Amino acid sequence: MLIMIPLLFQVETACAQNDQKDVLKKVVIDPGHGGRDPGAIGARSKEKDIVLDIALRLGKMINERYPDVEVIYTRKTDVLVEINKRGEIANKAHADLFISIHANSVAKGSRCPSGAETFVMGNSKSAANMEVAKRENSVILFEDDYSTRYEDFDPKRAESYIIFSLMQNSFLYQSLDFAAEIQSQFRKAKRIDREVKQAPFLVLWQTAMTSVLVEVGFICNAEEERFMNSAAGKQTIANSIFQAFCSYKSKIEDRSLFRSGEQTTDVDQSKTANLPAQPATQNPKPETRTPSSVSKKVEFCVQIFFSSKPIDTNPNNFKKYKGVERIQISANNYKYIVGRTTDYATAQETLKKVRADFKDSFLVSIVDGKIVPVAEGLKLINK
Repeated sequence: MLIMIPLLFQVETACAQNDQKDVLKKVVIDPGHGGRDPGAIGARSKEKDIVLDIALRLGKMINERYPDVEVIYTRKTDVLVEINKRGEIANKAHADLFISIHANSVAKGSRCPSGAETFVMGNSKSAANMEVAKRENSVILFEDDYSTRYEDFDPKRAESYIIFSLMQNSFLYQSLDFAAEIQSQFRKAKRIDREVKQAPFLVLWQTAMTSVLVEVGFICNAEEERFMNSAAGKQTIANSIFQAFCSYKSKIEDRSLFRSGEQTTDVDQSKTANLPAQPATQNPKPETRTPSSVSKKVEFCVQIFFSSKPIDTNPNNFKKYKGVERIQISANNYKYIVGRTTDYATAQETLKKVRADFKDSFLVSIVDGKIVPVAEGLKLINK
């Protein structure tokens, strides 16, 4: 497909650039629809207006909390922005994160549910998920000359979605991670959790970075429409996404502190140089303190994934990796690790190998069975 050639080039370029980034510095916020495309229509409002208000609130909170983070909008007014241009805006800006905001609906005559859900790019065997994708992708029908621009892609025909099976999302795991953070915050805000899902959205296919599409509620549901049209409701939704952004940003920047061979400033460099696995030095005291000699059991491992639902640790689900462990950290949060060991140097070597397949993996410590930042484990064995 001709449309795939420039996209794959953009993905490869972005991957190379993102490998150099240690912090989340640019976020693109994408209010869905706009202009002559109203999106889903409720009894008293239009999707395009609701999501624009939420997007602006979200961007304002990010700007106020993180003045060093550049917030870019695909639109700030009621205008139609073509789907391919939305992704192009993010790719040209070399953004670290893409958040597309939408409101959901169902066909007339169907019972309208309620709740929020977050999508990442992927093929879906779920008819319901596919219908959401088809509805959101149908925005291209409002664009001039869409048939040529999208290589005869028809958002209403199932056959058109075969092209998505040819694409691999290099940022799938990061996107799933961020999506899980969003759903976690929706639960805290007492919103009905419709969970993290995958579906073939054109706007996510176009982006070469961590990307999610958030369906903040059902405009066809009278109660939810009232909520989404109220100032309090919009602020609640925007704040949930913002809190997820804060959590994800913190996690990303924490990972950057522990890239292979690096240490954080809060760990005594003279001591970490004398870990048990390192050569002997003139100061033998740290050498003689093994993890078993401290009051708490300290282990190291590589965290490769995070999910809001339990995933079978069968190697087929983790790029053939054997020995993947799933650790539940809360009611709806699971972390997946490999290479559990008491030897920090061995864990570093494991990280180097695992990064070839899981680019966003990082080192963590396990202290008495609980996952903690690797610095905490290092401090314990160097006391």
